[in-house]
Amino acid sequence: MTEFLSLADLRALARDCLTRAGAPEGVARAVAAEVAAAEAAGERANGMEALLRDIRLMRYGRLTPATQAQQIRTRPGFMRLDAHHGFAAAALSGVVSDLAGLARAQGIAVLRLERSSDPGGMICATASLGERGLAVLAFGPEGPGRIGHPDLSGPAVLPTPPRDALRLLFPDIDPTQPADSPIGGLVGHVGWLIALDAALAGDHFASAAIWDGATLPATAASIACSAELLEQIVRA
Repeated sequence: MTEFLSLADLRALARDCLTRAGAPEGVARAVAAEVAAAEAAGERANGMEALLRDIRLMRYGRLTPATQAQQIRTRPGFMRLDAHHGFAAAALSGVVSDLAGLARAQGIAVLRLERSSDPGGMICATASLGERGLAVLAFGPEGPGRIGHPDLSGPAVLPTPPRDALRLLFPDIDPTQPADSPIGGLVGHVGWLIALDAALAGDHFASAAIWDGATLPATAASIACSAELLEQIVRA
């Protein structure tokens, strides 16, 4: 059986399930927004399936939702964000303004997210930076990334992010990620966000070849979800 949920209802359901599992209200709100954004983009693996996985990880004690993320500035234009084994979406939502300010001050800013839950598409952070007038690249060690720009309605999917170029500057990028299984240690994923002040750069980013493989954003207003998956999430 298939249920159809509006994005508002889906967000509310995710937030409620997260708070019942022990997530603070602000954390639940940020994670629920990311889940809804992923579902709107047609990415079930980063949406409701990720929600079920992460609630279970909270139950197993592998994901600690109440921890406070920590900013570490090690050099101009570079920010490390230690999520302390908490949710990636919540950690990123707390530093978007600071990262935008750093990008405007330096022209470009690089953020490395560390020791977090699987960051998925980082859609909300990428969209928020784009709304602030910045061009953005977001990606993890594996899979597609996101690309954002002030002129886009939302982040586009980038099948092959420029990881090799980043490894020249930061050779410690780990190409593997920990398994999110019931056994094992605390979550420890990483991710990258690169924000560029499009105006200061003359907006060459908008005409760069990197756009050639990007899939422009598409969003759905109503989400189809199996009743079985919804029941698993509610009972998790």
